[in-house]
Amino acid sequence: MAALTDARYLEFVGHQDEISPRVASGASYYKGALLVYDANGLAAQPSDAAGLYPAGIITGQYEDGDRVDEKAATTTVRARIFRGKVWLPFAGAAQTDVGKKFYIADDQTLTKTAGTKTVAIVALDFKPGYLLFDLRVTA
Repeated sequence: MAALTDARYLEFVGHQDEISPRVASGASYYKGALLVYDANGLAAQPSDAAGLYPAGIITGQYEDGDRVDEKAATTTVRARIFRGKVWLPFAGAAQTDVGKKFYIADDQTLTKTAGTKTVAIVALDFKPGYLLFDLRVTA
């Protein structure tokens, strides 16, 4: 898959931590995108860089109002992000995936193999087409 080009709607489970970090400039952020913290401490789209950690799922809301997407021109934009358990789409999800590491490839894609990807999260449960992850915990 490629990075998001439109909003997506995800199912959250239980309590979500809500944070409002600054976002990296120069990228568009869509509702439902999976973001990571970059080396500058900004919420950003995932990359292959080392030392990244899951930030959470962007809600499509910003401190100055709701937007479908936001091309951040500066790092002063703050986005509302949920951190917690969320069902993420994964083609071919199976019970045997539970307890295994998955790697964040881009703002909507997970892979079973690390390759050049550096951010890993562990599947907690499955249902057809989806795996449950807790974005507050890294592998």
